[in-house]
Amino acid sequence: MTSTSAPHDADRARGVRGPIAATALLFAANGAVFGAIVPRLPDLKDALDLGAGGFGLAMACYPAGALVGGLLTPVLMRRRSDGAVAVAMMIAASVVAALVGFSPVVAVFAALLLVFGVCDAITDVSMNAHGIRVQLRHGRSLINRFHALWSLGAVLGAAGGSVAAGAGASVRAQMIGAAVVCALAALAAYPVRLGPAAAEDERGRDLDAVPAEPARARDPHAKAGRRFPGGRALLLVIALGLFACCAELVEDFAQTWSALYLRETTIAGAGLAGLGFIAVQGAQLAGRVTGDALVERFGAARLGRAGGLCVLVGAGAAFVASFTLDGPALLVVLLAGFVLAGWGIATVIPGAMVGADSIPGLAPGAGLAVLNWVMRLGFLASPPLVGLIAEVAGLRWTVTPMIVGGVLIAALAGPLLGRADRTPAGHTSADRAPAREKETTP
Repeated sequence: MTSTSAPHDADRARGVRGPIAATALLFAANGAVFGAIVPRLPDLKDALDLGAGGFGLAMACYPAGALVGGLLTPVLMRRRSDGAVAVAMMIAASVVAALVGFSPVVAVFAALLLVFGVCDAITDVSMNAHGIRVQLRHGRSLINRFHALWSLGAVLGAAGGSVAAGAGASVRAQMIGAAVVCALAALAAYPVRLGPAAAEDERGRDLDAVPAEPARARDPHAKAGRRFPGGRALLLVIALGLFACCAELVEDFAQTWSALYLRETTIAGAGLAGLGFIAVQGAQLAGRVTGDALVERFGAARLGRAGGLCVLVGAGAAFVASFTLDGPALLVVLLAGFVLAGWGIATVIPGAMVGADSIPGLAPGAGLAVLNWVMRLGFLASPPLVGLIAEVAGLRWTVTPMIVGGVLIAALAGPLLGRADRTPAGHTSADRAPAREKETTP
């Protein structure tokens, strides 16, 4: 007997090259359009004459919109494929991000952030659902590398924004340029995305356009999953969402507050203010590029505990240094602490997403949508909380939520991510059909 599984695996890998490229473009564009505006937030805050508390409340409109987007995503994904939804919403998010730079008053700024949050949440859920389907068809873990591309896009976007700020370019001109690039990247992903999950072959080719074949695409004996988790499944998704929120505390600080933090506590000027965000996202990029291999070697739980300790040490060092150092030394220690915290959370959110999508009995994307909604609640609460801390105690104290998040990540990684270590690879809600036997020839 000669096994043909190896050639079959090679054919399968070649068959998903296009969808892999499409997912990579979507993740990179989504990170870039967000990263582009982070270094310019102090400029927008000053132009609108906002205090720290008012700025935090305005920024909370973004996660508030994301809560609405999270509720709309499952409905849209039932009408169109996750890939098509991700492309359309990524283009919409790019347009809205460009308009943020034109905000004449606080109300318009907040309203645009609300709409951007809706578009970004839908993009987030749909592109992750698409990425997990691509991972299944590839046969190997890819999700951390997709998230690494998000971090790469965020770093490039923030670097461009920092250069533009340092050169004195207007927020409007910079964001229009970033939006055009990101929208074109999303358009390029459309022709090579996966087709609808209910009507595609094993290579991801869309069978809706082929009248003779759709009947082969779905197992007639497969049970339909629940569209909303119930009972223990819901509790598990919520727990995973709260766990991911602990990592979001680091991400939110980096994208919302780090530029202000560096400007007001160190010698960093406009051209250097984006370095905090770049430090966190750059470290996440490194952690996510190596994350799949590290998870396979050490296990998700052990890596999660180590990550939580890194967040605790990194944020703690930044907190102590802000009271004991000044000048270039303070800037170096703060950036080093941000790097450590960024590496610590690198695999936390991707691991929580795969865990939510692997809960048995749920329809594809259902657990992911609920997890995303819980995470957006965390994003909604974080900016006003940090803004209140800044108003009452000062900006130096705004890193304390990250310290608490690091402790919780280290404590919860075992019971939550340990479940992923005991779960067979590739078993998610999008692929619960019985495993196909290996093909052999005499």
